[in-house]
Amino acid sequence: MNADADRARLEAASWLVLLDDEPGDATRQAEFRAWLEAAPANAAAWRSVARTDDLLAQAADHGSRRAGPQIEARTPPGVFSRWRPVAAGIAIAACLLMVFVPPLTLRLQADYLTGTAQLETLQLDDGSTVRLGPDSAIRLAFSAGERKVDLLAGEALFDVTADAARPFRVVARDATVTVLGTRFDVSMRGQGTSVLVGSGQVRVDSSRAESFDLRPGDWVRLGPNGMTEKGSDVPNFLMTGPDVRVAARNRPVSEVIDRIRPWFAGRIVIADGSVGRQPVTGVFDASDPVRALEALVVPQGGRVIKVTPWLLVVSKG
Repeated sequence: MNADADRARLEAASWLVLLDDEPGDATRQAEFRAWLEAAPANAAAWRSVARTDDLLAQAADHGSRRAGPQIEARTPPGVFSRWRPVAAGIAIAACLLMVFVPPLTLRLQADYLTGTAQLETLQLDDGSTVRLGPDSAIRLAFSAGERKVDLLAGEALFDVTADAARPFRVVARDATVTVLGTRFDVSMRGQGTSVLVGSGQVRVDSSRAESFDLRPGDWVRLGPNGMTEKGSDVPNFLMTGPDVRVAARNRPVSEVIDRIRPWFAGRIVIADGSVGRQPVTGVFDASDPVRALEALVVPQGGRVIKVTPWLLVVSKG
């Protein structure tokens, strides 16, 4: 199952809880319909979760409960029985299991990896250092003519020892970063790949036949669907690399949430896209993810709902 389908199923399970929490809220139901119609994956996920919901209902009520919400009607459920929180919890648990299993495969690929809220600094054989962020993984392939690092997940700050005979390359999704000696950060949080340069010069080549030469303070982000952003004059507070302090300057809330996610031992779902699109500037302490999220989204008209100890939902306030 791909990442979009995983995300949609978890959001659908979250909507089951949100609608149960406020069954008569017309605004909430309108938000649900907007989410439902935003992407085919959302409708498919809702059908799957609702089907599970109905099966559990039949088991609990021995067939006495009416049929569950029909996707064609685009109408969220309006009547909830006492077992519904249990059903929603089971649906969410199933989605969380599917989401958490893939990282286990990294253990078969990675030379070094970190867990939730874990930072690690590595000293490589060539004298270079790598600072791994939480939920991150790398694989090394050093040879006589090249030093190659595959960033398999997460984020890493590289401080590279110069060696003209052995270029240092970092491969992250569809981007390849090539340097001789420099300090730079590579991140694969969310659906994009970002590169920020602290010192020296790097070249970023993408699979889209694009190439970018970056100098200190420059950054580039290769987003989904061919979108590319580039800028300069990155402030020093953004060049600290992976850190418990999550800093942003005029970036979307959803992007900042992507950087808080690795510090939370569970899943964070954005139920309302309008909150996620709001630009924000600030520094947020991810050591307490719930408080960091509240500080991030409440000023933007959002709120954080703790569905379970392992699931937080960001919604409109």
